[in-house]
Amino acid sequence: MKKGWFKNFKDKFKIVIIHPETFEEQGGFNMSKARLTTYIVVYTILLITITSCIIFFTPIREYIPGYTDVTLDRRIYNMETRADSLEQALHQNDTYIQNLRHIINDEDFDNDYTPINIYTNEAPVFLPPLNGMITNHFNYNNKHYGIDIVANTDEVIKAMWDGTVVFSDWSVEGGYTIGIQHDKNLVSVYKHNAELLHHEGDAVKTGDPIAIIGKGGSTSTGTHLHFEMWFKGIPLNPEDYISFEGN
Repeated sequence: MKKGWFKNFKDKFKIVIIHPETFEEQGGFNMSKARLTTYIVVYTILLITITSCIIFFTPIREYIPGYTDVTLDRRIYNMETRADSLEQALHQNDTYIQNLRHIINDEDFDNDYTPINIYTNEAPVFLPPLNGMITNHFNYNNKHYGIDIVANTDEVIKAMWDGTVVFSDWSVEGGYTIGIQHDKNLVSVYKHNAELLHHEGDAVKTGDPIAIIGKGGSTSTGTHLHFEMWFKGIPLNPEDYISFEGN
């Protein structure tokens, strides 16, 4: 009489390992169809689980055809935004460098001069960079974008306000020149010095010694300080913002 399907499923059989040449039994183990089926099911579930974890929780999922990264659009948007911000910053930096080059090299400006007010609230207190006599005043039409102050030899020139030195070097027209970047997009420039006391990147406070008066540069006519103030690339008349005693 034949056994039922379930009983046959539970019957055990022995798997024997035999040497292929001598046919000698090398080992073996008992197994049933039920146990073998259980092993296969457990192994399959385990394999599916591990594969699913790899697909869903590792970057390898992006290599599966048809799979879309849900964060891809957001990352692209963030990268484009950063690129635009970087481009704007580079443009502003290029404009600033060009304006600074114009200032240092006494290059011409195309726009007409219009006095402006750089103060939005309380006016800051600027210190005269040098005590002396003003011999040449600001004159935009004559391309004299600052004032000339005559003083004794070896007089110390001081920073008109807190800031950071952005230029400290020799130029053909201005001789030893130092430029300071201040708050409110303001730049002050000191030309025709005999010696510079600070380097680019140095932070200075109002009244700090920054140079020694001199007469260097091709546009100098004697020992004096040529002092300029610039706001967003526009020259300012220093006498509108600083009180120079005795002038």
